[in-house]
Amino acid sequence: MYPKLFGIIENYYVIWGAALCFMILWTRRRASHIYGISSDDASDILRWVLFGVFLGAMIGGYMDHWRRYANDPARILRFWESGLSSGPGFIGGGLFGVYKIKRLGLSVNRFAESSSLPCAFMLAIGRWGCFLNGCCRGLPTDSIFGVAFPNAPDVAVWPSQIFESAASLFIGIALFSIEKKRLSRGASPDHAALFPMFLILYGLYRTSFDFLREGDVIFFLGSGQYSGLIALIVGIIWLVRSRVTYARASS
Repeated sequence: MYPKLFGIIENYYVIWGAALCFMILWTRRRASHIYGISSDDASDILRWVLFGVFLGAMIGGYMDHWRRYANDPARILRFWESGLSSGPGFIGGGLFGVYKIKRLGLSVNRFAESSSLPCAFMLAIGRWGCFLNGCCRGLPTDSIFGVAFPNAPDVAVWPSQIFESAASLFIGIALFSIEKKRLSRGASPDHAALFPMFLILYGLYRTSFDFLREGDVIFFLGSGQYSGLIALIVGIIWLVRSRVTYARASS
């Protein structure tokens, strides 16, 4: 593993920073070129999304290692030690984004559709930062797929970061194919399908893959699995409601 670039900057922050920038720029472009949202409004929304992502991810980091803070509550003030968790980050970003979209009087569905593919590919890229850093790793295993990280060279673990990157890449490719067909048919941009499907697929893989991932457990599940369940439920409800609303409008 290579936790630091040139021995100075942690690859975790370099790769995740690049992934976030990629997501923001691509979402902004897609919002203005495909989904009819001005670049200024998209930028304004994304600033709120980004703040919500960092806040949610930081809170998720506390939840991933809650025993550490339960034993020493004063460590909560050292927020730089909390780490970041993508699932709660998505929830935080989504809540702040919806708030700003509503304040601007814009369509939540349109903006969500524009961010669907960028979110999937952002995760596919960002998880390699976790892999190089040796965080978010899996449980010990005797499998040939086991990887030993420098900070624990005697214990091989599941490379859960690579599994999650591959799953996110698959989701991104699937959504790209679906969007291409929808655009060719002239589907309404107000009919949300891509982002709800992203939430459903993301929720499925988080609740499944996180059984192989280390971290503190709260009532039999890790924090990533709870955020995955929330994403799964919200995605199903959103997709069903969107289809019903679109069917009524078309009849």
